[in-house]
Amino acid sequence: MIEFPWKEGQLHLFRFDKRDFLFDVGSSSLFSIDEVTRTLLEKGRVYSLDSVLEETRRVYGEKADEALSELEVLNHRGLFLPPDPATQANFSPFPHLKALCLNLAHECNMRCLYCFASQGAYGGERGLMSLDVAKKSVDFLLSNSGPLKRLEIDFFGGEPLLDFPVLKETVLYGKKRAGEMGKEIRFTLTTNCLLLNSETMEFLNRMEMRVVLSIDGRKNDHDRFRTLPGGRGTHELVLSRIRDFLSSRGNKLFYLRGTYTSSTLNFLENALFLFDLGYDEVSMEPVVAFPEESFSLKKEHLPEIFRQYELLVKEIDRREREGRELHFFHFEVDTTGLTCVSKRLSGCGAGVEYLAVTPSGALFPCHQFVGRRDFKMGDVYRGIENLDKLEEFKNLTFLKKDKCRTCWARYLCSGGCHANHHLLSGDLKKPDEIGCQITRKRMECALYLKFLRKERSRETNFGASLEI
Repeated sequence: MIEFPWKEGQLHLFRFDKRDFLFDVGSSSLFSIDEVTRTLLEKGRVYSLDSVLEETRRVYGEKADEALSELEVLNHRGLFLPPDPATQANFSPFPHLKALCLNLAHECNMRCLYCFASQGAYGGERGLMSLDVAKKSVDFLLSNSGPLKRLEIDFFGGEPLLDFPVLKETVLYGKKRAGEMGKEIRFTLTTNCLLLNSETMEFLNRMEMRVVLSIDGRKNDHDRFRTLPGGRGTHELVLSRIRDFLSSRGNKLFYLRGTYTSSTLNFLENALFLFDLGYDEVSMEPVVAFPEESFSLKKEHLPEIFRQYELLVKEIDRREREGRELHFFHFEVDTTGLTCVSKRLSGCGAGVEYLAVTPSGALFPCHQFVGRRDFKMGDVYRGIENLDKLEEFKNLTFLKKDKCRTCWARYLCSGGCHANHHLLSGDLKKPDEIGCQITRKRMECALYLKFLRKERSRETNFGASLEI
């Protein structure tokens, strides 16, 4: 028998485009529901099953019993109000290192106004990583990866292509050393695109490296923040480099990454601008900035941000109905439940599975923690020395974050970004409320888009879910 009232964080009811939906948190199941079912569930927040059913019968008659019967079937199948996965499994932090972010360059050939890395310097000295540090980083990853066979190295900055000779030798060295150990390292580059030329493009393509290409969309919005040191906009240069690069490799192993701010809330138009250029992998990220910054996102901006996401879902659906497959990064959410509970509890694995390396070889929990002295964990020569910090990150699941424990999106976002929490609140365990609201809205949009895609394919069973 279903137990009412149901606990906070077990279910999420939401409306999208005049349709009602139920997301069951424990099973990651999504249901399209009717008015009767929604009424039952809304009253079931606070009242017992008998009183809920009695009151609903007065309005809807036997339809109330039919809706309850359907919910009971789903409950029996483990798709509605199942036990919370976090209480059914023993959390086990992952003991092996899986990925490194190599900050090849604490230097940049651009001066983006919203850059979290202080235009590449991370609040410290500017400089490039030596080949010795890069090779030691590869060795450190391989020696701490345990039985893992597939590993990852991301090249980041500043602008990592400023250190292209070291990048090139590091990839070759990493592939050779990993192959000798029966492992594989996949490499990714994040670039502002200005140094994409025939030499760099040929190497990236030959090595089949994944590439994240930074562009904020249309010219005016891009040039507002992404400028050269003298203040000149970079849109024309960036776009020409992107076109040359993607024409050289085809439509694979890349995505275009933009940032939106309070000055550029029209990210729908910027995403569509990039889609209209013929590119199918796009991301638009909300800026992370202190409230006093003129471009930071504030509570009063949320209604427009939500509207932009809703319109983007509808536009993607319209274009897909015309035969074009599009991918907006934050709408591609896995609701199959295939990811293990430990991974869903711990999220990105920063500080444990994933570390960042500075040009000097210092280790930090991730690239966004670089420059925050209290978070230095050691270096690639001596390994992890700050064992207290390691233990803190090992056990930093969403269960340790008060606002996350009862949030309906906790198994989809896994507690959010530790670095952003610490930056904005000074506490790893205290998420930023504006960021959380944006994340939850994106999740609703992602769920609705998944529903529309399955509706188009005329299937009623998608992932672990059914349509009521």
